[in-house]
Amino acid sequence: MGFAAEAAVSAARGRAPGRQAPAVVALLPLVVLWEAAGRAGVSQFVPPLSGIAAAWWALVRGGTLWAALSGSLLSLAKGFALALAVGVPLGVAMGRYRTARELFDPYVNALASAPLSALVPVLIAIFGIRDTVVAATVFLFALFIIVINTMTGVQGAGRSVVEMARSFGASEGQLLRKVLLPAALPAIMVGVHLGAVQAVKGMVVGEMLVALVGLGERLVYYANTFLIVQLYAVILTVVAMALLAGQVARLADRALIRWK
Repeated sequence: MGFAAEAAVSAARGRAPGRQAPAVVALLPLVVLWEAAGRAGVSQFVPPLSGIAAAWWALVRGGTLWAALSGSLLSLAKGFALALAVGVPLGVAMGRYRTARELFDPYVNALASAPLSALVPVLIAIFGIRDTVVAATVFLFALFIIVINTMTGVQGAGRSVVEMARSFGASEGQLLRKVLLPAALPAIMVGVHLGAVQAVKGMVVGEMLVALVGLGERLVYYANTFLIVQLYAVILTVVAMALLAGQVARLADRALIRWK
C-alpha cells in the first residue's frame, strides 16, 4: 500500500500520519480573534467568549443546562442505539446478498440524499409532540451513513479471501463472523464515527422543531428572546457534544481494531 493510501486510511480512523498541531493550539487564533471582536463591540451578535463562558457556568450552576442536557442525552442514546442495531445488520445484508441490496438500495439512497429535517413533521404526526420524535430523528440522521459504510466494507472484502474460507469448509455464519465482519470493521467504525456526529445534529433538529425538550428547546427560547450570550453557550455545548461523540467512536474504533 502506498503512502497516499496509508494516509487516507489513517485519516479515516482519526490517526493521520506525521505530527499535527494540537487542536487547542489550532483554535487559539479563533479564540483570540473572537474575544477581541466581542470586546470591540463589532456586533451585538458577537459577544466575547469570556462572557459566553460566564453565561455557560451560570446555566450549569442554575441547573438549566443539566436539565436540558439530560433529556437530550436520553433521546440521543435511544436513537443512536437503534440506528446501530438496525444499520449494521442491514448494511451487512446489503453488502453480502444481492437480493437485499436490490430490495433496500433505492430506499437507502433516496433517504440518504433527502433533507431529513423535512421528515420531522411526519414523525410528529406519527408519534405526537414528545421526546420519541427526537429519538426517531436521531435514528434517521445516523442510520443511512452507518448502512452505507457497512455495506461498502463488506463489499470491499476480497473475493479471494471469501473463496479461500469456503475452500476450508466455512459455513455462511462463520464466513460472516470470522471473515467479512473483521474485514469490514474499519469501514463500519468510520460509519459509526460519522453517524455519531450526525446523531447529535438529528437530536438538535428534532428538539428545535418540537420545541418542548432538551437543548434544542433552549436554543429556540434564547434565539426568540434575543439572549445572545446564553444562545452561544448552548450552541458551544452542542458542538462539544458532537466532538465528544466522535471521540468516543474513535476510541471504540481503536479498541476494536486492536482486538481484531
